[in-house]
Amino acid sequence: MNDEEKKLPPDRLWQPVTARWFFVIFGACLAYAIARYHIVGDVAWRHFPLFILNKAISLAAVIFIGASYLIGKIIHWYDHDAKLRLVVIKFCGLLGFFLATIHAVMSLILLKPGYFAKYFDASGSLNLQGEIGMSVGILALMFLLAPAITTLPMMPKALGGWRWKRSQRVGYLALLLVSFHLMALGLKGWLAPEKWPAGMLPISLIAFVAAVFPLLIKRKTVAEKEQKKKEREEDAEKRVVEGAVEE
Repeated sequence: MNDEEKKLPPDRLWQPVTARWFFVIFGACLAYAIARYHIVGDVAWRHFPLFILNKAISLAAVIFIGASYLIGKIIHWYDHDAKLRLVVIKFCGLLGFFLATIHAVMSLILLKPGYFAKYFDASGSLNLQGEIGMSVGILALMFLLAPAITTLPMMPKALGGWRWKRSQRVGYLALLLVSFHLMALGLKGWLAPEKWPAGMLPISLIAFVAAVFPLLIKRKTVAEKEQKKKEREEDAEKRVVEGAVEE
């Protein structure tokens, strides 16, 4: 850490470390969207400002939210500095929510048969695939509000430790809904790899993996804790039995 970084307030969200997170992740998402749809694909460049940018934003949103639940669990880059780790977690979570909100607004603007014909029927109304995908996406955004709001500095003290942690865990439910949202909208495309431009994975599939991965890590962590608890109980029971035998 250089002298300029040391002068920054320790809880400031935008600082060199978090800036690097933003430029690397969002830059990679944007570059992938451009390569898949403009360079390799046949989407006209006139659709970049909204249609393609929206795809990059949606992918970045899921990656940032997922990362906020992985830092400290499998991402141990900041274990030496608990304050910095918390700053990065907050930054990723809040930025993910912000980008998800932008994605929702842009998607509503784009929600027309001309852009997403597969989500509409002949009458111009949303078909079942479109309605399920949209409704689950809206629910996911609603559930993301809880961890986003409780990230505010005064909330941990106002809610208390246990309630604050519970509100943060709502984000896992949001990620589950995000995965359903992506599956509802993109599954047919995932099952047709012959249509992928130059074999490049659909952005919705990459986002699906980014949403599911933290859920799998959480499940693994919970299973390990339960196993350790069971082993401690068995050890305690064994000691009781051995003590009774000795008596």
